[in-house]
Amino acid sequence: MAEPRPFQLVIRGPPGLHGPGGETWLPERKTLALLTYLALEGEATRPALVRLLWPDTPEGAARNNLVHLLRRLYRLTGAALVEGQETLTLSAHVGVDARAPAGPDQVPSGPLLQGVEFDELPDFAEWRLAWQERLDARELQALTQQAAGAEQRGDWPAALSAAALLLELDPLAEEHWRRAIRLHYLAGDRPAALATYHRCRDLLRRELDCDPEPETVALARRIDQGERLPGPPPRARELPLSMLRPPVLIGREGAWAQLEAAWAAGQTIYVTGAPGVGKTRLAQDFVASKGRALYLPGHPGAEQVPYAAAAHNARARLAAAPDVALPDWVRREVSRVLPELREGEVVQPIQSEADRLNYFLAHLEVVRLTGQGVAAVISDDVQHYDPATVELGAFFLTQSLPLGQRGDVPRHIILYRQGALPPLTQQRIDALVRSGMAAHIDLGGLDGRSVTALLDELGITGPSVLARELHDWTGGNPQHLLEAVRHMHLSGEYSVDAALRERARTVTPLVAERLARLSPRALQGARGAAVLGDAFTLERLSEVLRLGLLDLTAAWEELEAAQVVTGERFSHDTVREAVLASLPAPVRTLLHRACARVLAGAPVHPARVARHWSEAGDPGQAAPWFLRAAETALQTLRPEEAGAYYDEAAAAARAAGDPDGERRALDARAQVAGLSR
Repeated sequence: MAEPRPFQLVIRGPPGLHGPGGETWLPERKTLALLTYLALEGEATRPALVRLLWPDTPEGAARNNLVHLLRRLYRLTGAALVEGQETLTLSAHVGVDARAPAGPDQVPSGPLLQGVEFDELPDFAEWRLAWQERLDARELQALTQQAAGAEQRGDWPAALSAAALLLELDPLAEEHWRRAIRLHYLAGDRPAALATYHRCRDLLRRELDCDPEPETVALARRIDQGERLPGPPPRARELPLSMLRPPVLIGREGAWAQLEAAWAAGQTIYVTGAPGVGKTRLAQDFVASKGRALYLPGHPGAEQVPYAAAAHNARARLAAAPDVALPDWVRREVSRVLPELREGEVVQPIQSEADRLNYFLAHLEVVRLTGQGVAAVISDDVQHYDPATVELGAFFLTQSLPLGQRGDVPRHIILYRQGALPPLTQQRIDALVRSGMAAHIDLGGLDGRSVTALLDELGITGPSVLARELHDWTGGNPQHLLEAVRHMHLSGEYSVDAALRERARTVTPLVAERLARLSPRALQGARGAAVLGDAFTLERLSEVLRLGLLDLTAAWEELEAAQVVTGERFSHDTVREAVLASLPAPVRTLLHRACARVLAGAPVHPARVARHWSEAGDPGQAAPWFLRAAETALQTLRPEEAGAYYDEAAAAARAAGDPDGERRALDARAQVAGLSR
C-alpha cells in the first residue's frame, strides 16, 4: 500500500490544494491549469507550457511569466511542487485525485476544475474538454466494473448505487437503464424495476422523441410476466430475511380453506383482522398458488384526498403492464388523477352524472386492459382509501358481470384493519356478503402450537416455555411475534425477560429500540418518509431532507438491512406508526414544513400540501391550499369533499387572523351547499 503524499491536488469537482499540515489553498487560475496539465500529462516542456498559458504573449515575456508563477507557488506552499529545468514534472510528493486509482470504487467524480473558466486560453480549454471526456470514460468503465462485481456477489444495494451513478453520468444510455431495471428485479423489488422502465421510456420520449430499444422492452416484458432472470442470491444481512418473512406460512389452514371455498364460488373476498395479524402474507401466498398477483397497497395519509387511492392504483396497474396502450378517451379521463398522462391537454371538469359515469368507465377499462394474466388483485389496507375511491370500487362491484367472472377482469381480495372502515363502507361490505357476492374472513392470532412451529421454522431454539411465553405476551399476533424475535436476535437473549414483560402488547417499543440502533442519517430518512406518507418517493425525500440521492441511498440500505423498510415502503404499517410515535414535536414540525415546500411544486393533490402546512402550525399557508383542494374536488363532481375543504380553509384563515380569507371560503362553501341540494 502506497504511503500518503504530503500534498494533495484536487482537480475533479471544486479544485484545491491541501498541505501536509491541513492547510488548504485555492491557487490562481493559471497555476491550477499548470498543475492540472502536469498531473494528467506527466510532463511538459517550458515552450509548450508558455504557449498553452500565455498564447498572446511574446515567448520571452511568457517564459518570464512562468518563472514568476512557479516562484509564487513556492512562496504559497513552502515546497517545490514542480520539478525540472527545461522539462517540468509534478513532484512525487503531490498526490492527485484524478490519477488512476487502486480500485474501481475509488474513482473520483465531478467536472474537471469545476467552476474555473479559461475563456482566454482556448487551447487549454479544448485540452480540458478532451481530458474530461477521457476521465468520464474511465469513471464509466470503473463504475460498470463495480456494478458487475457487486451484482456477481449478490450485493444489490452496492450494485444499485453504482447503477444510479452510471445513469447520472450518461442518462440517455439504455444499457445503464437495463442494468438498473434488472438489478431492482433481482433485488426482489419488481414494482421498482417496472417504474424504472417507465422513467427510461419517458426520458427517451421527452429528450430524443423515440421509444426504448427492443432489448429494453423485452426485459420489461419478462419482468412484467414474472420470469426468472439469472443472478446470484442476495448477500446475507444482519437480520435474517426469515425474520422479515418466514419461508412457510404457519397456522392458517382454516383461513386457507375459507379462501379456497370463496375462490371456487367466484366471490369477492374480504379479509380483516388486527394490525400485524398476517392478512397480507395470507393473501399473497394464496394468490401465488393460483397465478400472478397484482398488489395494490393502501397508503396512510390518503384518506382525505379524493381519488388518491384510485390514482395510486392506476399508476401501479400501468407500471405492472408496461406494454398497455390506453385508448385516447381512457387516457384523457384517467389524466384527471394522473397528470403525467395529460400530454398538454386541458381536461374539462366533470359537470354531470354522465361525465362521472364516463370517468368511472375509464377506470374500469384500465382494470380490464391491465388485468391480462393476473389471477387476482390484492387491495391492501383499504381503510386508507378515500370515500371517492370507495365509491369507484363499489361501481366496479355492481357491474353486470362481477369481477373475476370474466377473463379480462381479475378477481379481487380486499384487506383491511378490523373496525377501521367508515360505517357506510362497512355496511356496503356486509350487504355484499349477505347477498352471496362476497365472502368475509376474520383473521385472528396464532394458537400455541403454531407459535411453536413458527419458532422452529425460524431456527430458534430455547427453553420449552419460550413459545408459550411468547404466545401469552403477544396474543399470537405474527407481527408482534416477529418483532419480539428480532429484538431477541439483536440482543442475543432468546427469552421473554423482564424488559419484554414490562411492555404492552404492541410492537411500538420494540421497533423504537430497533430505530435507536440506526445511524442519525438513516433515522432521519425513516422519519422523513413517515411524514411524507402516501406522497413518498426517494426523490422527494431527498429534497425534503436536502440530502443527495447517493447519501440517501446509503441510508436506505441501512433501513432495509434493519428491516425498517423494504423496497420503497415501510416493512409494515406498524413500523411507520412507531417511527411517527418517536418523532419529537419540533422535528415533526420541521419535517411537515419541508414536505409542504417540496410538494407545492409536485403534481400532487393540493390537500396534501394543505395538511402539511396545518401540521407545521402555519394556517396562513394552509388556507389557500385548502381552497385549491376544494376547487379540485369540484372538478370531479365531489361537492361533499369540496364543502369540507372550504370549511377547513375558513378555519385556517380564521386561525391566521385573515377575516377576508375566511369570508371568501365561507361564501364558496355556501355556493357548494346550494349545488349539492
